[in-house]
Amino acid sequence: MTNEGAAKTTESLQEQRLQILSGVVTTLLDDLKSGNGDKDRRRQVEEWMRTLAEKYPEFRIEAGLRDYYLAEAERLRGDFDKSSELTEKLSLGRSIESFLDRAAEYDRRIADR
Repeated sequence: MTNEGAAKTTESLQEQRLQILSGVVTTLLDDLKSGNGDKDRRRQVEEWMRTLAEKYPEFRIEAGLRDYYLAEAERLRGDFDKSSELTEKLSLGRSIESFLDRAAEYDRRIADR
């Protein structure tokens, strides 16, 4: 195989790799935003997405994470409204603030790019 043929094969493999990974990332971000899975599983996916966001900026993972944080804050707000216990409301309020802070941080990162 010539150097040119090897370069095309490597380029094709890289494109295929990115296409497959992009589909995985899109699906997982959609699952996060829709609240699929339990809290621990979503946290594991979130951590992996944060790692991939730095490695693959072309996937727009930061925007997906921002949207996930906003969706999670909205879900928790619904739980807050249903709660009658003050301690639970306090805990939910703090969690909501944390998710909104993370969403704002990712929004700033996106704006800086």
